[in-house]
Amino acid sequence: MDAAVVALPAGWAAGTLLLASAILAHAAWRAPWGRFAESEAAHVWYGSIFALVLLWSVRAVVADVVVIHLLGTAGFALASGGPLALIGGACVVAIVTLVQGTPLANAPLVFLLSVALPVAVALAFLRATQRHLPPNFFVYVFAGAFLGPALAYGASGLAGAGVLVLTGSAAADVVLGDYVPYLLNLAFAEATLTGMVLTLLVVYRPNWVATFDDGRYLDRR
Repeated sequence: MDAAVVALPAGWAAGTLLLASAILAHAAWRAPWGRFAESEAAHVWYGSIFALVLLWSVRAVVADVVVIHLLGTAGFALASGGPLALIGGACVVAIVTLVQGTPLANAPLVFLLSVALPVAVALAFLRATQRHLPPNFFVYVFAGAFLGPALAYGASGLAGAGVLVLTGSAAADVVLGDYVPYLLNLAFAEATLTGMVLTLLVVYRPNWVATFDDGRYLDRR
């Protein structure tokens, strides 16, 4: 769900701005900026932002009120780590907002729903797999890189559907009947895209994936 089309009450706009600002400040404090001493890491991060801007530009409109598109932010989190994914995702939101001319007041809500929430869900699910499942390459690929992004997309979509209804931007029957049924297919598409990209990266460029540990997932001893 694209929260940029939601008519936000003033209280919502102020509240989402405060929350988004707090999250970004914490991310900036925790971000491993030392990685940018290596030009390759910086180029990968900038390239990821550019790729997400392109991905977000491919969108569809449902029932004239709901705009949907793939996110890619869960994969960004798995590749760059949470703090850098949050900051990079905020850059994506800012660029897309300016290019499409959507209300600036909605940008914090877009960030919370399309960046912060899926990043949190994907990384929390990855940590759960690390605690409860064997340290296996296929566990990382199928659970962390495939199922995790699907759950992250579903959480973002359901939260967005709730915002649409609560703000009166769309009727509940339209959201439940015309939007929510798409979530399963879109979550599968998100998972497939993220899983394929991350699988290629951990095979050919594992140093580009911050959450992939060779010693944990590939050590045969």
